[in-house]
Amino acid sequence: HTTSLGTHLTLDMAGAIRFGPDLEWVASNTDYATDGGQSVEQAAAAVAEYLPAIRPRNLAPGYSGIRPKLQPPGGAFRDFVVREESDAGFPGFVNLIGIESPGLTSALAIAAMVDRLLR
Repeated sequence: HTTSLGTHLTLDMAGAIRFGPDLEWVASNTDYATDGGQSVEQAAAAVAEYLPAIRPRNLAPGYSGIRPKLQPPGGAFRDFVVREESDAGFPGFVNLIGIESPGLTSALAIAAMVDRLLR
């Protein structure tokens, strides 16, 4: 019942180091704010497990996004949904809902399923 996959280190295309993802629950799917305060402190603590010299002043929020989650905070795990929407009046439209890891790892299998749904 974890809410995050932990902190990762990634080199971006410009060669900068990025740590993340940070996770905080938001009430709205339009809330892309980064507070730059408490979450930076928490991120620095997580990064310090690998790079003990890191300090919050060395970090800055980079970007934010809304990650699909089907379960509420503290809720039981819910798998993703793949559904063709003809019954809702949208023939040929396939909804891919809540796909996160391991769904992203399953992209080829999901693509094959969508292909079958659209035939």
